[in-house]
Amino acid sequence: MKRALIAAASMVGIIAVRMILSVAFSEQVANVFTGVSIGFLFYYSILSHCKSKPKSAN
Repeated sequence: MKRALIAAASMVGIIAVRMILSVAFSEQVANVFTGVSIGFLFYYSILSHCKSKPKSAN
């Protein structure tokens, strides 16, 4: 449950920064930031999930 809340908070933060970037610079800059940050968040969540799985004992 904790990871889901962290992911949701990260998405809210990404949306807020995207809105700021679209006003301050341009929509294209905001799109690039959004694509990179969501991709990073996706792969980070997958890798952290794989690392945290308990390994079975032999």
